Amino acid sequence: MKRFILTTLLFTLIIKVNYAQVEMSQAQANFIYNFTKFFDWPQTEKSGDFIIGVIGSKNLSGALEKVTKGKTNVTQNIVVKYFKNKDEISKCHVIYVDDSKSSTIFNIHEKTGVHCLIISNYYKAIEKGAVIQFIFEDNRLRYAFSRDNALKHGLKFHSKVSEMASKNY
Repeated sequence: MKRFILTTLLFTLIIKVNYAQVEMSQAQANFIYNFTKFFDWPQTEKSGDFIIGVIGSKNLSGALEKVTKGKTNVTQNIVVKYFKNKDEISKCHVIYVDDSKSSTIFNIHEKTGVHCLIISNYYKAIEKGAVIQFIFEDNRLRYAFSRDNALKHGLKFHSKVSEMASKNY
């Protein structure tokens, strides 16, 4: 009987953890898609597909594919690419770097191109060069924004990005 109760509790815990991960991935995917509306890339980046890359989070990649299916960023079709490791990364307009792959943030522009919006959930992402860092505050997903990093990467942005950020750098 004890074994049954323990197994049931463990199974329930696993389901809750998986559900929380799915919910977080869905929330992050919605944020990322909406960020694409508030940034402007140089004219040289406005042809072909609009690429959103994800490294280190298969859950987020799947959630982004659902959120962006059939959508465009102005005139460009949105395509989501999942990268297993740093060597697979290619040119992107936006890239999400999971904290498990945080070592790639610092020099990621060598692979993505200079005009790439870097987003991460790593707690020192802004310091490493990310423009947006997801943070969990008051039981809600929020973000920090680095104006300097955005400008350094040649990205123009709407003032709402800064106004709605929980923290600005």
